[in-house]
Amino acid sequence: MKTVPKLNLNIPDHTILDKIGEGGMSAVYLGRQISLQRKVAIKVLKKLVMDDKTLAERFVDEAKTVASLDHPHIISIYEAKKLSSGLAYFTMPYLTHGDFSEIICTNSDHLIELLCQICDGLAHAHKHGIIHRDLKPDNILFDQFGRIKIADFGIAISKNVKRKTKETQLLGSAHYMSPEQIQSKDIDRQSDIYSLGCIIYEKLTGDHVFEAGNDFSILMSHINKPVPELPDALQEWQPIIDKCLAKNPDDRYSSVESLKDALLAIKYAKPSTNEQRIETLSTPKTGNKPPFFWLTAGAATLLTLIASFLLITKNDKTNAPITTVSETVINPTATSNNVQTETSEPLELDVSVVTTGEDDAELVDLSGSLDNETLNEMSLEVKLEEAQKLLERYRLTKPKGENAADKFQTILLEQPDNEIAQRGLNQVGAYYFDLIERKINEQDFETATKHITSLVEYLKDYNIDRSLFSKPVSQIMTETNSLVSKAVSQRRLDAMADHYLSMSKLLLPEDKTLEQLYQAYQNIPKTGQLFEDQLGHDFVYFAVDASPSRDFMMGVHEVTVEQFTRFAGERFTEEKCHHYDKKLLFKKTWLKPPFDQTSQHPVVCITAGQAQAYANWLSDQMGASYRLPTQQEFNYLNNQLQLESDCRSANLAGAEANHEKKATDQTLSCNDGQVFTAPVASFTTKLKVADLNGNVSEWVSACSNQNTCAIGNSWRSGKNSNNSEVLTDLADATYSHIGFRLVKEL
Repeated sequence: MKTVPKLNLNIPDHTILDKIGEGGMSAVYLGRQISLQRKVAIKVLKKLVMDDKTLAERFVDEAKTVASLDHPHIISIYEAKKLSSGLAYFTMPYLTHGDFSEIICTNSDHLIELLCQICDGLAHAHKHGIIHRDLKPDNILFDQFGRIKIADFGIAISKNVKRKTKETQLLGSAHYMSPEQIQSKDIDRQSDIYSLGCIIYEKLTGDHVFEAGNDFSILMSHINKPVPELPDALQEWQPIIDKCLAKNPDDRYSSVESLKDALLAIKYAKPSTNEQRIETLSTPKTGNKPPFFWLTAGAATLLTLIASFLLITKNDKTNAPITTVSETVINPTATSNNVQTETSEPLELDVSVVTTGEDDAELVDLSGSLDNETLNEMSLEVKLEEAQKLLERYRLTKPKGENAADKFQTILLEQPDNEIAQRGLNQVGAYYFDLIERKINEQDFETATKHITSLVEYLKDYNIDRSLFSKPVSQIMTETNSLVSKAVSQRRLDAMADHYLSMSKLLLPEDKTLEQLYQAYQNIPKTGQLFEDQLGHDFVYFAVDASPSRDFMMGVHEVTVEQFTRFAGERFTEEKCHHYDKKLLFKKTWLKPPFDQTSQHPVVCITAGQAQAYANWLSDQMGASYRLPTQQEFNYLNNQLQLESDCRSANLAGAEANHEKKATDQTLSCNDGQVFTAPVASFTTKLKVADLNGNVSEWVSACSNQNTCAIGNSWRSGKNSNNSEVLTDLADATYSHIGFRLVKEL
């Protein structure tokens, strides 16, 4: 921070600490009132403009106007004087807690609460006949308790103070000016309601109501363009925006009290009491005038404003932490030598105004009564206050050099033992966690993660003790553990668990417990994922809808001759295998089926009981649980795979079997090359389950009318076959077209 210059400015009972802002008419200083030992903001009229009687009177009127408004949501005036030296000034609270443009509203209720405070302050002013005329976010401040304070009544008009602006001048801020104010018509409280509507729209969307390349175009937009539509998510606010921004003042809310009722109606979801139902406007309301009335009025103003382009020059801009007179004076009939303006946000028209520079006046020089030690103490105090102000505005570590962390660290480089600065530097982390918590509550995890990334960089760059933030980190870790454990137990990936894992890994990249959680989460099986046991059985995992209790792992293919041989040896050869209606000369069994097979063909000619016996044996061998699929699981896969009766995707009865008399006389026209069974996995599907349709029908359990049954198509199924059909074959008999596959239980 720059060293406080010596200023030749003597105000009784006050010490000047720093210059904190300047406009065309006045300068603002940070001062200390000696008698009460409190900091104050002192607005001082520049001597250069005191010769202009109109501007000087308006300066004094501002103080009188504000002083007459005793309300908790209107800034107070402590003292207003004009000294014998000619110096005019007034003092007010020094507010360092930001303005309405900087506030982060966590939800609609928060925004409505603040807007209601603004309405209350304006209602009090309107009740006393005072119209603000320059309402904008910069003029709506916060005190240390977070309460609204409306400031800068510098261009206000009241029933007791005559308007001192020439009729050809425009006073206000382009983004928030009402159409009637732009056209220099008589204005009333509806003009403030229009400005407040602009503020509400901006707070909801982050954008101004109208945007254009220059402020002249913005002014024309207020006159001519229709009210913009809000996004779908904000539609409940559209009636309020439409009514506040109606072109015709008579179509707006009759009072800010009525606007407040409409705001509360959103909060409590009840009809507004003081107004009739709010209509949504599709075009600007013009009363009895035709639509071109507003365009005509705009054209008249256009001609007036164009004249000002060559006459007015650019204004200064002040960054005062408390508001100063905020206005722009456009005087199309004046020369550049007599146009005056003062603004903290000048209209960006291709016009400007002549202002006095910092070298103007005797406002520059302090009596020299302060020694270096006092100046250093005040400089440190100002630095600390500036850092605290940045902290409260959540300018934590960005932008570089102009953030709270950098400011506190600069102080610590000069005074390493400064406890206030060290505490402030540590508080940056607490403010980051506040932002993170807000975004998590809003489920804006993308922004929360960005804040965590910045937090981690802050902890590293500024060498902050991480243990200071063990509690909020622990809270995030606890929630992470809960979400991940639940996801693992339910075998379901979860978006919230994903977000919390990502955030936790940023906060604790080396934590072993977190790494175990992460691995467990990554190991959650997914539909279509393959698993293999030690004896070479392959399974595919299926997560069934939202019910983890119904998940299952289905065998990729039927049990093969080779696999069944390990269990049966030469057993189960008593029964003769049924080969549809063909009489066999010799006894056929699973070891010697009615047709040639290799060890990799599906085992056939076994009963349902023998298939279940194999499942029980395998369970004992592997220490896991194997069983036959249920009819429900078989049909679930049928629905998932959407299988077709086509020889190119399944081993069915096609043209290749025309010479073989089978149980069906409706063979398909295609040719799959397999008269009887095909080797397993000859026909795969998108979910890696092979031969579910065709090749062999399969023994399943939990059938609709019995414990076990055969289901599905086989090498003997032709046209019009149904892969979900339960067969009439007996469970205790053996058939050349029926095999089985297994399910491994989870």
